Amino acid sequence: MENKGSKVKDVSIVVLVLAVLVMGGYLISGRVGSTETAKGAETKVAGAATVNGTVISKDIFDTQLAAAVATYKAQGVDVTDAAKLATIKTEVLTNLTNNEVLNQAVVASGIKATPEDIEKQFQAIVTQAGGTDKFKDELVKNNLTEEKLRDNLAKQLATQTYLLQNIDTKSITVTDGEIAQFYADYSKAQTAAGAKTVPTLKELSDQIKQQIIVNKQNALVATLIASLREKAKIETTI
Repeated sequence: MENKGSKVKDVSIVVLVLAVLVMGGYLISGRVGSTETAKGAETKVAGAATVNGTVISKDIFDTQLAAAVATYKAQGVDVTDAAKLATIKTEVLTNLTNNEVLNQAVVASGIKATPEDIEKQFQAIVTQAGGTDKFKDELVKNNLTEEKLRDNLAKQLATQTYLLQNIDTKSITVTDGEIAQFYADYSKAQTAAGAKTVPTLKELSDQIKQQIIVNKQNALVATLIASLREKAKIETTI
């Protein structure tokens, strides 16, 4: 490990995409857009929010909220508390609008995934699932079709390319001091939680380094999205 910090190569699709697809809002299409009547008048579509005129449906918000509440409940959070529930709602709505802002930026950039790249990722998922039969079972469990999955992969790949073109991941470094501090905080938290033993710094060093990288990547993505939000017209009704 280099004392002055090690340079980080371009990040993978998993890291960057997961950094922005929080709560699944990007993959589950909540964009219904506004329609027009025969007379050319705009018909308003009920939604949770609009981003530059594109509607994020109330149904999608409700679906994502239910998923978020279930996740927090499993973590021991009292989701019946009004203040906490309000915070979760705000978080869900922010994630959905962030994802829509990013989606619009990707579309505007003209970046599209190639059929070859989509197929490569698709086959990788089939392999990871354990073969065609198990893969099909997973599609059913997740209420997905092959067509929808390919569409999701196309969006992911386009998003990856856009992010790599607009954030400087090569500038990220991780120092020994940062790793040591992360470990110290982790050890303290584990001890406070009642852990009898904690793995050594040497054992966790590589994992900690990767986590710090992810944290810094997330910060870069958050900064980019914040700049996109500043230029967008976002209205919420929740």
